[in-house]
Amino acid sequence: MRPILSAKEYERVLRGLTRDQRQLAADAIVSAAREQMTKHCLLRAVFLCGEPLREIGELAAKELEANVFSSWNDLPSFSDALICDLLFSSSLKNNIRPLTPILSVGIPAGVDPNTGRAADDAAHAEITVAPFGYLSGLFLHDGLDHCGEIRPIGGETETAEGICRFEGEDARRLLPPRKRTAHKGDSGKALLCAGSPKYVGAALLSARACLAAGCGILYVACPDVVREALWQLPEAIGISVGEDWSKESCGAAIQSLTGMKALGLGCGVGDGDVSPLIEAALQTGIPLVLDADGLNCLSRHPELYALLHEKVILTPHPGEMSRLTGLSVREIMDDPVAVAVRYARLWDCTVLLKGAATMVSDGKQTRIVAEGNAGLGKGGSGDVLTGIITGLLAQGVDSFDAACLGSYLLGTSADKAFALLKERMLRATNVIEALEDRNE
Repeated sequence: MRPILSAKEYERVLRGLTRDQRQLAADAIVSAAREQMTKHCLLRAVFLCGEPLREIGELAAKELEANVFSSWNDLPSFSDALICDLLFSSSLKNNIRPLTPILSVGIPAGVDPNTGRAADDAAHAEITVAPFGYLSGLFLHDGLDHCGEIRPIGGETETAEGICRFEGEDARRLLPPRKRTAHKGDSGKALLCAGSPKYVGAALLSARACLAAGCGILYVACPDVVREALWQLPEAIGISVGEDWSKESCGAAIQSLTGMKALGLGCGVGDGDVSPLIEAALQTGIPLVLDADGLNCLSRHPELYALLHEKVILTPHPGEMSRLTGLSVREIMDDPVAVAVRYARLWDCTVLLKGAATMVSDGKQTRIVAEGNAGLGKGGSGDVLTGIITGLLAQGVDSFDAACLGSYLLGTSADKAFALLKERMLRATNVIEALEDRNE
């Protein structure tokens, strides 16, 4: 698990590197540079180096027999060269936008290392090499659009903030083992309260994702029209709540809470008042994912905030977070990490704040999940995420870990589907298909 550092912390880490560690970083830069030069048929590289990366850059430049410069304006000609950008600055202070490929180290020049906000002339890297930790700006605001493929180098480093990126090794460690002798009861019993006449698909997507994530027995409490549609998913057991969700219709779902290992509530339930169901679900202490219309209902009943507990996962996008907190969307987007941490502590639960990079915090530990692509920016992706997390909770995964792991599985499955479909064709069902395929 690699730390995410402020610019000040990162400079401290770089100053403390041993000679061998600096050489390790330089060797990785050389390897990435040669790969890009071959790809683009370039015969040379030029290095732009500033503090605190200059020493590493000079080591790499020496191996490539490349010239080293201090700014874009110093370059005599770069049209036939790979630009290796180690400027580590928040502004380029000029309007040069090179047409040749760029390999950045730490963070692309012109992207603020703390906030991720990019200057108009910021570099767009094909690859960003990240030695001994990640800068927070890689994952915030414009950072992901400018950094290209992120390649980490080196092991773990300490961070005072306790913020780390959730990665593949973490996912493999958390996935619950499955014995050959396991039966459906061993994999947990879950209840999804989802769907409405207007949003039949939300329940189907969430239920299919929950089963794909490994849930053993799945019940779906839903309106009649949704229950009829469950013929498409014969593994799920439908529980009718009537024609649509309302205060009065919550009774059947409430009666079904007993014996469940995990609950998912809110996907596509519409504008109906499900506050009695939310209250009952919170009072059971059962691990609970609250999403979408469930979050909107919670925001209309702030008296229920006092019932939130450490086994609850809230999964808002910035608009839903705005309704829950009273903050503007801009205030949330200005510092999503701080907002997630603050309200996780205030509510004593896990907050999964969605975005191009997702922030997950339980108030004590914070992870950033940066997998996924723009194809997830479509209806249904949130329903799939809720289903995945509910399925993981049913198998006994801790709430904070399930939130991180669910986000990672959603993102990596989307990336797998994207490789075939590209972002404009990617649909939520493709993500589930990729998730199911990776379990084979």
